[in-house]
Amino acid sequence: MDRSFKELRLRAVFVLRLSDEVRKEFIGIAREKSPSAGFNLALIAAQVHGIVGMEAIAVAKATRWLAMIRRDHGVQVFEQVVA
Repeated sequence: MDRSFKELRLRAVFVLRLSDEVRKEFIGIAREKSPSAGFNLALIAAQVHGIVGMEAIAVAKATRWLAMIRRDHGVQVFEQVVA
């Protein structure tokens, strides 16, 4: 199922609201990994940063949505979203 850009951006907002240092790490994951690999790596990174439980899952999902923006709408759009 194709998701609209608007929907993906709304789903990715959770990552964009993190503190600068932590947010940059998750954006880097979304920039370099596929959506599935990004989810898995972001879940581990969240736990390393002390984010646990449902919040860790939410961050991992949001990272996956960011990776989907890059994959489906291109790097330029991705960079505008994370700027």
